[in-house]
Amino acid sequence: MTDDGVPVILEDLTVQQVEMLNKIWSFETAEQLQEFRNTLPIFRKQELDTLVQMIIMELEGVRAEEDLSMAQNMLRELGYRV
Repeated sequence: MTDDGVPVILEDLTVQQVEMLNKIWSFETAEQLQEFRNTLPIFRKQELDTLVQMIIMELEGVRAEEDLSMAQNMLRELGYRV
């Protein structure tokens, strides 16, 4: 879950990916994450980058669903059937 309460759900991960995600979440700043990334071999950097992109995509999806719900509620209040 992010600091603003948005849940992040990623499925079908390997044990290594879960461990990498736990490490990602442990950092408090982007600089700390970048420093960690710089210590990794290239294939682990790529894995980290992919996991970060998956997090971003999940967050965007959750927020888009929230926006859709809000828009639907607004339309209902205006008398539209949605």
